[in-house]
Amino acid sequence: MIATPQRDASRAGSIGVIVAVLLGIGVAVLRSVNANPVERSVQVAGTIAFATVFAAPAVLGAMGLRGRRSLFLAAGVLEVVLGSLGLVSLIGVVFFVPATLFFIAAGRPDGTPSRTFRALLAVGVATVLGAAAFFALFQRDDPVCWARVGATHRIVALDVSRFVHGTTVRMDSRDLPLGTTDSGCTSDTISSREAGTAIGIVAVMLLFAWVLTTPSPRPASPTVATGAASS
Repeated sequence: MIATPQRDASRAGSIGVIVAVLLGIGVAVLRSVNANPVERSVQVAGTIAFATVFAAPAVLGAMGLRGRRSLFLAAGVLEVVLGSLGLVSLIGVVFFVPATLFFIAAGRPDGTPSRTFRALLAVGVATVLGAAAFFALFQRDDPVCWARVGATHRIVALDVSRFVHGTTVRMDSRDLPLGTTDSGCTSDTISSREAGTAIGIVAVMLLFAWVLTTPSPRPASPTVATGAASS
């Protein structure tokens, strides 16, 4: 079978979608694994939202496979943005792999100036709303406090109001459960409200991307009626 540029682009897009999905799930799993049981229990929705935000480029890429090739460009740009935001932990470097695949699948822009403008508008909307969804995950501090108790090192949740005062955390051993061997507080959690906001923004972004790249219906060409009218 002879390879064609269109077939190669479609293959690159398909691989990019698979890699982007795996990365979206992978970063969410990694975040969950690095959290303690108390943190995991209070942010189930947050973990789902985290995966949704980072898998959003994969959905854009899947739309690109449905004849909306410009959305490959949107998926690639969004991967670069999310990868740049995640460079603090160096994990973000991996996101440039699907981004490159999406850029290859996008190829050169084609079509009329009107279609090109709508495609670029879709890229801009995807980038802005995709970044907004990421920041919505951490729009406010939602602290969680915990203590490791007893010889079994069981981790229990603590009353946050007793230890967190504004931006200050004060933990007195007299306020901790008997037998505490370790304790701490973290604000790096995603509340259900933040999760819902982020997922909502992703949904709006995908809807706009789909609408903006929907081809305009071609005007019907006039047809000449033939045949004689019957009396």
